[in-house]
Amino acid sequence: MQKYTILDTEMRFDPYLQEAYQEIDPANARTRIGARRLEVMAMLDVDLDEEGRISVGTLASWTAEQTGEGPMLKKALFHLRERQDRKLVTYGGSAVDAKVIELAVMQHDLALPKQLCEQFGPRRDALHLDLAMAIKGFGRTWHHLSEIMLRVGVPVALIRNKAEPVDANHPMNWKSVREHCELDTLLTAIALMAWRRIQGDSCLHVRHAAYALIEGYLRQKPDAACAPLLRRQAAYLANAISSDLEYAA
Repeated sequence: MQKYTILDTEMRFDPYLQEAYQEIDPANARTRIGARRLEVMAMLDVDLDEEGRISVGTLASWTAEQTGEGPMLKKALFHLRERQDRKLVTYGGSAVDAKVIELAVMQHDLALPKQLCEQFGPRRDALHLDLAMAIKGFGRTWHHLSEIMLRVGVPVALIRNKAEPVDANHPMNWKSVREHCELDTLLTAIALMAWRRIQGDSCLHVRHAAYALIEGYLRQKPDAACAPLLRRQAAYLANAISSDLEYAA
């Protein structure tokens, strides 16, 4: 049994930090990653057994709406610390999410869970799997998560707004951003299972995995804005799986 916790975050640039960095280094017009602040964090538990069966566990999320970054981060990291037997999975997290979390942890005088501590051992012992890095390997090509979703059949409508940044100059639509972050954990889970399939998990099939993940997600988020699209995709996948079984018979 392989146990995973999928992590995603939403951030926006802090205008004060942007201005401060610009004053320190006026020649550098590019905003540094250190100017980002965490606004939303979401985690989804997914288990995969030796026969390719998927179990979708807890979906949890937190926002900085009421408490600010520090208390939100403390709750999220406590949640992850309770899952020390699970491998953390992010998409591009080594370069972005984990780095911003590290800076925030320093600021708020917290400690990292072991999944986010630096690991120097063999890759098979790593507690954090950055799926984007695993897919890139030793090549030079980085794939956006949306590229993978398109290739595995996720409809464009579900990923249309993925590339839109959170604008610090506009009031936060907390419900929308929270659901966006939660949905990204589902999309990352689908990408993870597709990647596991090409690594040689013969009992795992992408359509079956995506269907199981979507159904597990909908049980916890039946009223999400994306729920109608997810239900339509689940119905499509169920029909495709049924057709495959009839053809095989």
